Amino acid sequence: MRDQQPTLIDDPATGYRHRYCRRCGRELTAPESRLVGFGPDCDPARRPQAAAPHEVEQDTIPGTEG
Repeated sequence: MRDQQPTLIDDPATGYRHRYCRRCGRELTAPESRLVGFGPDCDPARRPQAAAPHEVEQDTIPGTEG
């Protein structure tokens, strides 16, 4: 009889482990990725956030006034 392969980390709170990335759907292989449910490229905690939009007062471009 073959040895049973060990399962990767289960979430201790829910007992659930993710098999696929919640963003892109690729299969997760790293235990850390399976715990959080995101691959390293999709993990929102590792991705830089977009800069907040800001308004700037500026003069109109000459020749574009109607």
